[in-house]
Amino acid sequence: MKLPLLVEELVRSVCDEPPEHARSIAGGSINEAACVVTSNHRLFVKWRAGAKASFFEAEVDGLMRLKGTDTLRVPEVLGVHAAPYGAALALGWISQGRGSARAMEDAGRGLAHLHRQRGKAPGYERDNYIGALSQPNHAEPDESWQSFFTRQRIAALASALSPHVRRKLERFDFSRFVLEPTGGCSLLHGDLWSGNVVVSETDDAWFVDPAVYRGHPEVDLAMTRLFGGFSSHFYDAYQEVAGSLDREWTARAEVLNLYPLLVHTHLFGAAYEAQVEATLDRFGGSRR
Repeated sequence: MKLPLLVEELVRSVCDEPPEHARSIAGGSINEAACVVTSNHRLFVKWRAGAKASFFEAEVDGLMRLKGTDTLRVPEVLGVHAAPYGAALALGWISQGRGSARAMEDAGRGLAHLHRQRGKAPGYERDNYIGALSQPNHAEPDESWQSFFTRQRIAALASALSPHVRRKLERFDFSRFVLEPTGGCSLLHGDLWSGNVVVSETDDAWFVDPAVYRGHPEVDLAMTRLFGGFSSHFYDAYQEVAGSLDREWTARAEVLNLYPLLVHTHLFGAAYEAQVEATLDRFGGSRR
């Protein structure tokens, strides 16, 4: 495939040699991506027309923050390049293998160790992105997790909904499902669907495309249930480290997943609004 000039410039700056060939990598709906090969290197590059440098700089910040916890494997950051017509990010290449029980156990244990590092307030020091959507992370002084979630994750995206669904959302009792995390918030991957865990040839799990902030660990667990889901090996290994999940956690997960469903409603439209409404109808009835 022919690479845009933006990507060629990034590869030259990172590898000190030009790209020799590249093949397109499918699977994402936000960015274009390719495996790029030079004389001495193989790397993963993704780019987005019209994006500013901050778009990928936020992703780099998230990868480095996760790496600093010594709990999850993340790809090596090689460089970011921006031009008036877009931005690009180069990462170390991960030779992919086939999914296995061992890899899913590795992912579950790693995530549980990340979530054990608690004691923080909700939010994050900078805003970032989830998909192509801006993700505000400012928390008010001494704000609770429940308040942060309903204000910055739900109310902030309610404008994507039609009026009658928005009214259902405004009446919904989040206090039944958004619990305060024992011991404080932990750092979250923030966008943990199955496509953001890459299994290598050596059966190791690598975590990519984060949208980090601090919150309840159940946010990450909830999102693992969307868009294909994770195997039972993942959840078994997670519970070996973090302790058993109670029987009500799957209901809480569906409510927490209103956030990614609202994100998808903003980005992709009414099909996801129908899922939002179904969740509100399922859990918004009788109050305990």
